Amino acid sequence: MKLDQLKVLRAVVETGSVKLAAESLNRTQPAISQALKALEFQSGAALFDRSGYRLELTPVGQRVYLQSLRVLSEADDLAHLIRHFEQGQEETMTIAIDAAADLAIMTPVLNGLQSRFADTRVVLRSEVLSGAIEAVASGAAALAVAPAIHVLLEEAGFDYMPLAGSVMRNVAAPSLLAAMNAPRRLADLRRFHQIIARDSGQASGLFDRELGVQKGQRRWYVSDLSMKKQLLVAGLGWGRLPGHMIADEMAQGQLCDIVVPDTHLNFDINIFAFRQRKPITGPVAAYLWDAFAERAHPSA
Repeated sequence: MKLDQLKVLRAVVETGSVKLAAESLNRTQPAISQALKALEFQSGAALFDRSGYRLELTPVGQRVYLQSLRVLSEADDLAHLIRHFEQGQEETMTIAIDAAADLAIMTPVLNGLQSRFADTRVVLRSEVLSGAIEAVASGAAALAVAPAIHVLLEEAGFDYMPLAGSVMRNVAAPSLLAAMNAPRRLADLRRFHQIIARDSGQASGLFDRELGVQKGQRRWYVSDLSMKKQLLVAGLGWGRLPGHMIADEMAQGQLCDIVVPDTHLNFDINIFAFRQRKPITGPVAAYLWDAFAERAHPSA
């Protein structure tokens, strides 16, 4: 049983006659008839009822036809996949995304990627602190979207572009704020547990220290920001989270800013897209970079 025979079967069913099927496939009628006879011989049963003006599928023919549609569909998918790789398109594209970055920055770009390169597998790696930079530097990710500073990206030798700004807010649940009893200085927070997201990278260079953690601070560690938010809402500690992640909780009064006189606990961050400088890129990676460039935000 050959794919060509299944294509003939599909054409005859869709057109209703050997003559029209031959025209649609640009084949001769004898060739179409021969293909049908060969298929029926291999099936061991008549596939068409030829007693009427229009060819009609027999019960066996109906089952063979439906199965043939699935086979032809899979064959088309396979042919498309082979063409995809012949054109040099990447089989897998890995993107590192820092947990503090708003995924809404990326979704329009990812939507375009999905439409243009449907056969490329996309792997989104969630990283914290130095993890995104490390993933790009090691080649584990083709590019990253993460908070950073210009000088760090320059020193790492990356191409980069600013995408958006955000605010890291130091927050706690109302119950914990009440227990804090209006702290007057940062040291007053030491006896309350700070919830800290552990670095997903090796924490080298600038990250080789705990940012925003004072000496003697009681602390708990988590592996992701979603878990951190849950603990903060439950009143089990205080800590910083990006504004977009806690907007609803702030609006509903589940979390509130920690205000300490003369101390700026909140701070602005800039979200960048970055990659290795002058990388050897395929069409998928090139599309991603160009798509982010169209959305770059110079003032970020």
